[in-house]
Amino acid sequence: GASALAGLLSSMTNLVTLDLANNNIGPEGASALAGALSSMRNLTTLHLGRNDIGPEEASALAGALSSMRNLTTLHLGRNDIGPEEASALAGALSSMQNLTTLDLEVNNIGPEGASALAGALSSMQNLTTLDLEVNNIGPEG
Repeated sequence: GASALAGLLSSMTNLVTLDLANNNIGPEGASALAGALSSMRNLTTLHLGRNDIGPEEASALAGALSSMRNLTTLHLGRNDIGPEEASALAGALSSMQNLTTLDLEVNNIGPEGASALAGALSSMQNLTTLDLEVNNIGPEG
């Protein structure tokens, strides 16, 4: 599964696109993948949508993402990312200045997560597409 693939991916340092969307990698696979992603510094496109990643693993992924400064496209939609994970992701986003597309649709970011993301997004001058559809942001977010 995703854990076995993560071992291989960590040695694929020249990979520029990784699409693992709709693979139900789950928490265990996401944790293993987070370790591999930190060595994939040439990656420009990462699709991890619809993978049942979960809150704890989303935070682990956020840690790995902070070292991915060449990333231009990030899809994390439909992964049950909540306010705390959005805050962790906001910390990673501040170092991802080349990001042009960020998809966080259909998560559970809420007003607190939206506020945390807003701080990071304000410095992202290259961002051209932002999808926060269905995140229960409300008027406070």
